[in-house]
Amino acid sequence: MRLSARLLRVQAVLLLCLLMSLCGYPCAIARAAVANVQRVSDNPDAELKDFDLVRLQEQLRTMPPGAERNYFAGVLANREGRPADSIRLLEKALPKIRATDSARAIIALQSLADDFTKTFRYREADSVYEDLLSHFATQMDPQELLATQHSAGEVHILRDAPPQTIDLRGPVRLKIKRNPIGFWVARLKVNSVSGPWLLDTGANMSLVSRSFARRLGLKPLPGEAEGRGGTGIETPEQIALLPSLSIGGATLHNVVVLILDDADLNLRLGRLHYQIEADLGYPVLRALGAITFYQDGRFEAGAATRANTTDTRMFMHVMMPVIECGVEGEELPFSFDTGAFGAQLSMRYYQRFRGESRSWKKATNTDWGVGGVVKRKIYIQPNLELTVGAAKTTLAHVPIFPEHMNASASDDTYGTLGPSFAKGFASFTIDFNTMTFSLGPALHKP
Repeated sequence: MRLSARLLRVQAVLLLCLLMSLCGYPCAIARAAVANVQRVSDNPDAELKDFDLVRLQEQLRTMPPGAERNYFAGVLANREGRPADSIRLLEKALPKIRATDSARAIIALQSLADDFTKTFRYREADSVYEDLLSHFATQMDPQELLATQHSAGEVHILRDAPPQTIDLRGPVRLKIKRNPIGFWVARLKVNSVSGPWLLDTGANMSLVSRSFARRLGLKPLPGEAEGRGGTGIETPEQIALLPSLSIGGATLHNVVVLILDDADLNLRLGRLHYQIEADLGYPVLRALGAITFYQDGRFEAGAATRANTTDTRMFMHVMMPVIECGVEGEELPFSFDTGAFGAQLSMRYYQRFRGESRSWKKATNTDWGVGGVVKRKIYIQPNLELTVGAAKTTLAHVPIFPEHMNASASDDTYGTLGPSFAKGFASFTIDFNTMTFSLGPALHKP
């Protein structure tokens, strides 16, 4: 009987795992080897679902031309931040895919709507969402359907809005500082109103509080949508267009901003009380290309500002950057959110590493996001070592969520990392042009 090369590879790795175990190698190494066996598959749907996009890239090299290849290449282009390529491939694939595989058709339409939204083609995004909800709503799970309805509601309000544009007249350099809740903020003057704006890659759109919107003189567009923050809590939102927004030497036009009630942006955790007034989200930061945060209080944009020593691949989960980090010898996807509290690990992480739970401690987590506060039962991992290229960092007392958090980027990856992940390094760079995440030189401890 002839065995395929792939099956022979699987058997070889299994034999290696057995020998490693007999020879007394650490369980972490053996587990990484076993995980490699699990990842050896011919199931591109599973690789897409698990965000194993590097493996999907390998699969595409041998996939024959046709609608299936166009589908996977199109969704991958969406995840790689190439919306134009994604639109072209998915529009070619969809006629056949929607007739033969509804699960793939849902993903294709979701990705296509995201591509149109990212390129500010709101009318086309609105049409795709209408198609998706009209023909496939009954085949989506409740959380997926809710998220799709939220996005569709926002885009429908923007259906006739002009696209965001940017004029670059000079370098983009800002002074930034950490606010009382630990987020990076820059003081910007917008519509003659000066105020602190959070720099938040985790926000799908920029946002302002209702009172700050009044100070800015913003007039909401007709209609209201139901939004959902990182905690999964629903909150009503209106949308307005900011005609002009200057950031250093860059001026952006037709910037979309969500308007939320002040209470939804008011943080109260024990004695800590902080009112968020304004937040610069993904569409603005993406327009700047490469953005670098320096620990000494500087923010710069543009490829020339990079001062990294090590980098890793970056993908997109809708409008959330996802970076690869090494955990016990494996490269795993983590969401990276400059508007996140510290780091938190997801149910996927819990399921993969729960064999180590004897070292974890039970606790209760109070999580704040747009919409309010949620308390959950969690575990605490005393130390988590991560690698980015050749760099290593160790995070202490990291929360692990054993259940879904109803925040898709966190649930679909192994967790979310905030800026504290990079606190041991002089800077970090998110480069949307090369789709890489970079760490600057390590800071020497005194």
